[in-house]
Amino acid sequence: MILRLTGRGTSYRPADTAELSLTVGSVNKTCALASQEANAKVARLEERLQAHGFSPKALKALSFDISPHYEETPEHRRTQDGYACRIALRFSLDFTPDKLSSAVEALSEGAEELFIHLSIKDTEGARREAVRAAWKDAFSQANALAAASGLKVGEAKEASLDFGSPRTMNVLGAAALSARSAPLSFTPDDVRLEATLSVTFELT
Repeated sequence: MILRLTGRGTSYRPADTAELSLTVGSVNKTCALASQEANAKVARLEERLQAHGFSPKALKALSFDISPHYEETPEHRRTQDGYACRIALRFSLDFTPDKLSSAVEALSEGAEELFIHLSIKDTEGARREAVRAAWKDAFSQANALAAASGLKVGEAKEASLDFGSPRTMNVLGAAALSARSAPLSFTPDDVRLEATLSVTFELT
């Protein structure tokens, strides 16, 4: 007899990494001037990071974009008035509320957008923990069903594994920018990772 069932396991770990995503930009008459101003803002952010005790080299550029910029006239017509330069940046650090507040204070000056994502470094370890829990759940179910039918659990014939996206805490937009004046003193919820194990057992 074949028994097919699904086991589920979850791991919980405290957030230990924070990633800040931000954008700086500039609008000017020429591409060169817009680019120069945007790069100058990045340089100022690097100086501010260093002043707060962080390595400026940890601030990484994700994208660099220059495009025409338009303004709307009183007649509701769009006319080009220059070029907009946008630079998307990322900064990662070991998470503590104090370190995160300090990083936000350094990077929110001049940032058009700011998002904070909390996560864990050892994702693989969390996955293994969730898999063990899922297997334990599946095997427990198999034993219970086998006992109810007067059989024993034999070999596992087939198995497939799936992971859900880690459930983490995010601080978005204005809430992240407000941390500049209101330090982040909260304790975030643990990062949650789920594993689903579909397995086939032989009952004897």
